[in-house]
Amino acid sequence: MELNEFKAFVKTIPGIREEVTKGRYTWQQIYEFYVLYGENDKMWDAYRYASRNQSLDLEGIMNVVKNVDLDALSKSFDGIQKVLDLVGGLMIKDEKPASKQWYDN
Repeated sequence: MELNEFKAFVKTIPGIREEVTKGRYTWQQIYEFYVLYGENDKMWDAYRYASRNQSLDLEGIMNVVKNVDLDALSKSFDGIQKVLDLVGGLMIKDEKPASKQWYDN
C-alpha cells in the first residue's frame, strides 16, 4: 500500500488524527494497522461512526434552529421577564427599612 493512499484514508476519518494528537497512537502505529488490516477493517468503524454522529448532530442542531418560531420565543421571554419583575417587586416590598438610630440624623 502506498503512503498517499494512507494519507487520503486518514483525511476521510478525522477521529484518527485526534487519537494521534491525544497520544493514544503514533502515526507509525496507525500506518501499520492500515497496512496490516486495510481500510475496511472493523477497527476503523468506531472512528467512522463517531465522525458521522458528529455531523448528524450538527445537522440536527441546524434543523432545530431553522424551525424555531422567533415570535413564540420572544413571547416566552416576555412572559419570563414579567414573572421575574413580579418576583423582584415582591421581594423589594418585603424588605423592611432599617429603623433609624440616633446617629443617622
